[in-house]
Amino acid sequence: MDTLLQDLRYALRALAKRPGFTLAAVLTLGLGIGANASVFTVVNWLFFKPPAQVARPEALVAVYTSDFSGPRYSATSWMDYIDFRRGSGDVLEDLGCYAPRPFNLSTEGLTRRVFGEEVSGNYFAVLGVRPAAGRFFLPDEEQGAGGEPVAVIGFGLWQREFGGDPGVVGRSLRLNGHPFTIVGVAPSGFEGSLRGLRAELWTPLLSHTVLNPASTDLTNRGNRGMLLVGRLKAATSAARAQARFDVIAQELHAEYPDLWTDVRHESRLITVLPERDARVFPAARGIVLGAVGLLMTVVGLVLLICCANVANLLLARAASRQREIAIRTALGAGRGRLIRQLLTESVLLAVLGGGAGLLFAIWTSGLLAGIETPLPVPVSLHPTLDGRVLAFTLAVAALAGLAFGLAPAIRATRLDLIPVLKNEGAGHAAARRRLPLRDALVVGQVAVSVVLLVLAGLFLRSLGRAEAVDPGFDHRGLVLMTTELSVQGYDSARAATFYDRLAQRAAALPGVQRTVLAKTVPLGIANERRGTQIDGYTPSPGEDLEFGANSVGPGYFRTMGITVVRGREFETTDRAGSPAVAIVNETFARRFWPGQDALGRRIGWPGAWRQVIGVARDGKYGTLAEESQPFFYVPLAQRPEADLTLHLRAENPIAVQQALQALAHDLDPDLPVRVTTMDAQLGFALLPQRLGAELLGVFGGLGAALAAVGLWGVLAFLVSQRTREIGVRIAMGAAARDVRRLVVGRALRLAGAGVVIGLGLAFAAGRLTSSLLFGVAGADPKTFASVPVVIALVALGASWWPAHRAATLDPMLALRHE
Repeated sequence: MDTLLQDLRYALRALAKRPGFTLAAVLTLGLGIGANASVFTVVNWLFFKPPAQVARPEALVAVYTSDFSGPRYSATSWMDYIDFRRGSGDVLEDLGCYAPRPFNLSTEGLTRRVFGEEVSGNYFAVLGVRPAAGRFFLPDEEQGAGGEPVAVIGFGLWQREFGGDPGVVGRSLRLNGHPFTIVGVAPSGFEGSLRGLRAELWTPLLSHTVLNPASTDLTNRGNRGMLLVGRLKAATSAARAQARFDVIAQELHAEYPDLWTDVRHESRLITVLPERDARVFPAARGIVLGAVGLLMTVVGLVLLICCANVANLLLARAASRQREIAIRTALGAGRGRLIRQLLTESVLLAVLGGGAGLLFAIWTSGLLAGIETPLPVPVSLHPTLDGRVLAFTLAVAALAGLAFGLAPAIRATRLDLIPVLKNEGAGHAAARRRLPLRDALVVGQVAVSVVLLVLAGLFLRSLGRAEAVDPGFDHRGLVLMTTELSVQGYDSARAATFYDRLAQRAAALPGVQRTVLAKTVPLGIANERRGTQIDGYTPSPGEDLEFGANSVGPGYFRTMGITVVRGREFETTDRAGSPAVAIVNETFARRFWPGQDALGRRIGWPGAWRQVIGVARDGKYGTLAEESQPFFYVPLAQRPEADLTLHLRAENPIAVQQALQALAHDLDPDLPVRVTTMDAQLGFALLPQRLGAELLGVFGGLGAALAAVGLWGVLAFLVSQRTREIGVRIAMGAAARDVRRLVVGRALRLAGAGVVIGLGLAFAAGRLTSSLLFGVAGADPKTFASVPVVIALVALGASWWPAHRAATLDPMLALRHE
């Protein structure tokens, strides 16, 4: 321990004597380690961090019911939940349920939209959450027995809307136009059970009928919108709970065969997962793992480049410490002792770099927490530093210190003692020995930079392809205003009156060319899929006949710029009481009536046979990456909806957005609305490609810049070590261009070797990431051809100053160099 402390004191003095070198090394390492720590904070928050304020999360399980069309992880109905809870008492202490819901919250004359959960009365008890103030729900409140409905508010909402007033319990607020009494406040940090979404309000599920009097969600076993969370009994495993729920699934399939048989004519499945496996929604877990795996790999490559740069700095520093090392060796210091001393300096540098990296990670975590997304629900990102992140950062710093410090330490202690002590040509000998290692480090940097640049190029081309995709409609000048009248308690008659007035007044706004109402928006989050019948068509066993659909008003296709290639579009005569009609897209017509005329055919949805009166051009409905899929439209007047989106085509979308906000407030001051443009909607659809392109573009550019610095360092070292040789060449008649060619040729050879190795690695990386790309192959020729050109330009730029310095040397001064 005394020896270690001695080494640390010596290392601190040595680094303090070279503040420029120390600062450069610490900043370089801080960048690489900080990037790794930042990404790991996200990984830690997603996969490893238990939910806040929840008691014994290891005993919690999530329970899913499979969907009719096959996906294993889906929601459950209230009626099924009652049976689940009744039948799982031997393996679960209790089973709770929750349903994410938007609420319109009114306090002191202001109405805003908040996100919350409707929950079973035992929800907080199952989670083991304790209130910050007041209490949670009582059994009679769960049953909705008498009195004013009650609510629990989130800690943030309490602070923001009520100033943290301890007397908030017992006060009243209005949700969707109905009075609710506040009975409690959730603890700080608790934001519901869906990681990444911030819930700020909770109401008992059985008060759902107060908010939505016409809803059948709690009486229809087929309405599956509840997510379940249970707590295992002591000494009970998730596997045992799974076995019990397998039996429950068989029992329900036998009792309700129609509702519990899926598209494959098999029983629906119930899946039990430990809480740690449900932190990311299981259906999206593979995609999320792939994305964070790619990010961790990329920042790991950036750290490798940073380590190579610091290793080159240490090699250059070792050249100036040869005499010191030789004297210590002559005084009896063994080689192992010297290597340990040099490694102590390296690890100390890495620890300092780790500290800088943690500051970088704290800064990026704050940025993530403040990000606002275009989603209609509040996204809550809280990747914070904890013991796991600190341990990871320390481990990365220690490994980095060994990675960049070991080889320079070994090289620095391998010297010819007598020539160095006599100062006889030590520089030339060291240059001959050390340049190959320096060259290898630069080649490695270039190779890693090539991988990063290829990945960045692939994602940039993927973004370009996605932006060039024809969505099947004209998005320019489209403005969208979404309302949720059902949340505010509107009945069908009142909703119809509101939308008529809204459409008429919106059409009169200056610059508005067309307006139309529709249920859903292309490429939005809320898409409707329903089981459909095709007259005269017998489906194959297990064939999925659930298709996307939209209820639209007259003039929808003209407003959206969608071509009706056959037949006609909806008119005002397609109303309630007139023959039920539908318009299908081209893919729908080709699939069910190949080589035939689709007009006059019939489809069954919802609960009525509809005659096909038109065939519309194909489009993109859910994502830009989707293949052409069957889709159809029905007249809004034949299927009224309470929650619609007003579509407007306008000359000046920005001005219209502001006018729409004022118009909606005039019609109903308590109704929150969301106004955006179709361009913003497309921007959200392009978000994965854009994030990938931007992140990899930044890391690729950073890698190339670091490689350029490393290449410049090697060439500058080359010129300084070969000053006498260059002077002799110039004295013997070598032209300046010959000297420049010597230096630039060395740069291009090193870069070329790195490009060859990097392209091979990039080919493998491209194949691994091909599933994340859109419309671009993992071995895209244009990307692979352009990256070597970029690296060549980087090499030329890095070699310019060392080549210029070498070409302008005074031969007399150069010959006197030693």
